[in-house]
Amino acid sequence: MVKTSYLNQMIDGLDKWLQSIRFCYTECNYIPEKLLTNNHRLNVILRTFFRLSPINLRGNRKGDAYPLTPQANVALLKAYNLSKDKEIIQMLLKRIWKLRSTKTKHFALKQGIKISISLYENDKEDPTPLNTVWFGQFLLEEQAGIFSKQDKKELLLSISDYLIEESGYNDHHSEGVYFYYGPTLKKEIYNASSLISSFLLRVGHLYDIQLYKTLGERGIQYIVNKQNDDGSWFYASPPEIKSIDCFHQSYILQALCMAKDYLPFDISISIEKGIRYYRQNLFKKYGDLVIPIRYDKRYPPRNTWLFQLVDGRDIAEALIFFSKYSYDETMINGLLSYLYKEFHNKKTGAFVSEILIWGKNKIPYIEFQAWFLYALKIVSSSIKKESI
Repeated sequence: MVKTSYLNQMIDGLDKWLQSIRFCYTECNYIPEKLLTNNHRLNVILRTFFRLSPINLRGNRKGDAYPLTPQANVALLKAYNLSKDKEIIQMLLKRIWKLRSTKTKHFALKQGIKISISLYENDKEDPTPLNTVWFGQFLLEEQAGIFSKQDKKELLLSISDYLIEESGYNDHHSEGVYFYYGPTLKKEIYNASSLISSFLLRVGHLYDIQLYKTLGERGIQYIVNKQNDDGSWFYASPPEIKSIDCFHQSYILQALCMAKDYLPFDISISIEKGIRYYRQNLFKKYGDLVIPIRYDKRYPPRNTWLFQLVDGRDIAEALIFFSKYSYDETMINGLLSYLYKEFHNKKTGAFVSEILIWGKNKIPYIEFQAWFLYALKIVSSSIKKESI
């Protein structure tokens, strides 16, 4: 049996905390604008410094004075969609409309804050394909009846056209196609392309649009072709360093699981190999705890991975995967026990964002709280389905 006492306590505590702050707090990648420069490398250093600091150096604000960003708001939408909470969904949707990018013809969400990491730098008004796809997933799964069928269709088609026509892709011909990660990054990041491909495939079948089906199929084909013999995927293509981490492996596996029933070819072997690698190499058991392993130590870590023992997303995405796509009660219970013991603040209801080599990062970054809530509600939903 899944440990529902832990699960319910964490969901209730986090829900109360989120509502008490009106679903507004800072994100981990936020740098105060007055500190930003025109030098990308310097901005990356600043971002890394703020990202790794266990002390909140950005200052505390009140309510919605924090910058509005899509990562947290889309994840919260997906979480409250599971409980069909119309009032909260409508409030979050008002924020999403404010986050629509003005730089695209079709519907896309903007970054909301300037993002500076080693691979790329995007301004706050630049579109963000991955967050846009996550919003598209919410639309595909929306249960509260907020949208009419026509409005939902128009939004889904507009997002799809943005991904194809504006964000774009690289055609590798017989290998398949790769969908770009962002407006300035041409290096290939596999997890984002897999999620975009799966989304286009689902929309294509929902509305019987051959272009979306074909590109989605070829996108999945490309990801399958890039799988390593042991079942893993590198984070990025050459000449980037070879690196593999926990939650990005989950992203790709989730995308393949969402796509498998819509494909004219069989990817079951690829999924089986991927799950086997994921289970055997990116988790360890300690008593009744299941603890994610941040990255595969055979390869060098990327950026901040070196300083992290566990990223909150490693837990959240594992809970989602082993609840929704490859149900495993032992894994769920072990992950819930670890989350409850090491990440959950019983007094506030919020969660630690990550565990660094020098200790816990107790800053309750809003996107991590949103990811945890969505993951926990997925677990709760899966339990109900399993008991039917």
